[in-house]
Amino acid sequence: MSRVVVVGGGLSGMISAREIARRGHSVLLLEASKRLGGKAGADVKDGRIVEHGYHVFPAWYPNVRALLSELGVTLTDFDRYHYLDRGKFPEVITVRGPASVSAVLHDTFNGLLPWYEQVLFAYFTLDMVGRSLSEKRLLDRVSTIGLMRQAWYMTERVAELNQENMLKASAIPAYDMSAMTAKRIGGFWLRQASPFLSVLPGDLQSTFIDPLAKTVTDAGVEVRLEQRVKSVEVDGGSLVTRVVLEDGTSITADAFILATPLEVTRAFVDGDVYRLDPSLGDINDLEMRPMAAMQVKLRSTLPNVPREHVFLHGGRYGLSFIDAAQAWPNQPTTNLCFIASNYVPLMNVDDDAAKDALMGEIREYLPIPDTLIDAIDLNSNVASQLFINTIGAWPDRPAATTKIANLFVCGDYAQNSIDLACMEGAVSSALLTAAALVRRYGGPPVPEPKVPPTFPRPLLLALKAALAPGVALASGLARARDLLRGTPP
Repeated sequence: MSRVVVVGGGLSGMISAREIARRGHSVLLLEASKRLGGKAGADVKDGRIVEHGYHVFPAWYPNVRALLSELGVTLTDFDRYHYLDRGKFPEVITVRGPASVSAVLHDTFNGLLPWYEQVLFAYFTLDMVGRSLSEKRLLDRVSTIGLMRQAWYMTERVAELNQENMLKASAIPAYDMSAMTAKRIGGFWLRQASPFLSVLPGDLQSTFIDPLAKTVTDAGVEVRLEQRVKSVEVDGGSLVTRVVLEDGTSITADAFILATPLEVTRAFVDGDVYRLDPSLGDINDLEMRPMAAMQVKLRSTLPNVPREHVFLHGGRYGLSFIDAAQAWPNQPTTNLCFIASNYVPLMNVDDDAAKDALMGEIREYLPIPDTLIDAIDLNSNVASQLFINTIGAWPDRPAATTKIANLFVCGDYAQNSIDLACMEGAVSSALLTAAALVRRYGGPPVPEPKVPPTFPRPLLLALKAALAPGVALASGLARARDLLRGTPP
């Protein structure tokens, strides 16, 4: 069997290395940091567990959920999330996952918008998911805002709510997000709405990554931490011959997998690699944004905090949070894990100033005096930004295989059926890459990644047509209200 070097010990690198080793190949996994897991992990700071960012596990994560089942991890399921307006705590607006008629009716008549605009909000999701979009057609390379502008029933408030939800879920503004991506994710969620969201029963590192790492080494993978790769060498031939570490050490192999984050992979596409596969240079067109995380550990329990995720409605930084104390064991006091989906305004300020800015906005929603705070830990993630699925990004994303016969790529930014930078995308890409390498170098086949189901398009179109008269009425009510108030639709 062959010798394979996997560069990058994040989730994608771990899975690809494990699956290849299980097929009898000799695999070396090189990771630059002190731990495995990458953006899916957590670190210990002054005795506190600090995550890279909180993660959710929707029902449409078939490959990640299969991993968790293999590891014996039981997720905590939620069927709802909440909005919190400034100055309204503890009053929240609850949104239930659309898994039943009663849930849909609840959201229609108890949402952020009047019932008729909640109808328009829901109809846009159905409309978008039913579109015949393809990553292959140039005319289909439009933003989600582009789709909204085409919708005859759309109002400014419905568009704003869509924008807010997309930003907080993905760090991608609706005017940048590929409509193809939004269609796919919306389709997955619509088809598998229960459980709407799930979380781990503990921190990412000890509950998920460390047990997964054991299966990696048990498969025979040699793991070397704190091994930063400086370059990928071709030596003027048609194949990659070795990788060179920062200390000058050369490591040779028969095949190589780049499972590094996008910003790291870019540095490896230098003269020789680019000469052999110019299409790899297209990754420089891909865009990234920081999705910052901040944990606010309190000295006591803050009453009336929901156990599910909470979106701070409005606000500058796209903040949302979950109280880890209600999900993890041995957490006696409130531990608020925030995500700042719009961290771009703070990218160039120091951490202390960023904490002050974020806490300033948080205090507009939650009563947290300084005396109640035990610790604040910020992961700005400016140095490890998130790939964002912008308009037309698909052709620039690398496939599992390259034009260099022994060089492979995996990661959430690589082409995969999930199409979004998330755990499921990382695992899906890893399985595609492992399958491609094993086909080329031999061994029992790696199963292709599972693809989440969606509703048949004819069914969606029929439902869309059936609901159109009611949507016309709802749209008319929204516009009549705007005319009476003298506000734009």
